[in-house]
Amino acid sequence: MINKKQKKFYITTTLPYVNGKPHIGFGMEVVRADVLARHKRTLLGEENVFFNTGTDEHGQKIFQSALDLEISTQEYTDKMSQNFKDMAKILNISYDNFIRTTDEYHIEAVKKF
Repeated sequence: MINKKQKKFYITTTLPYVNGKPHIGFGMEVVRADVLARHKRTLLGEENVFFNTGTDEHGQKIFQSALDLEISTQEYTDKMSQNFKDMAKILNISYDNFIRTTDEYHIEAVKKF
């Protein structure tokens, strides 16, 4: 029987700045969020749990890091964000969405907000 009032559960991590490679602190955060998301999926069902993580790709330090490497900020954030995705893969993190604050859909949503 389908319960139309089934509870939904949303979990997100902080979105770390990509001015450096991921470290153990963020690894611990995504593992904890992943454990919670997996547990909630067993209770509420896969379709009722949404786990979001990603990277924040704005800020002075990011601009300066790209400048120091003599590359565009977009090229820099593309490379650095991939490090966070790679870490999530190594840790077998079961996120539903990996958002980047430079994603076009994120930019459009912020404009509407």
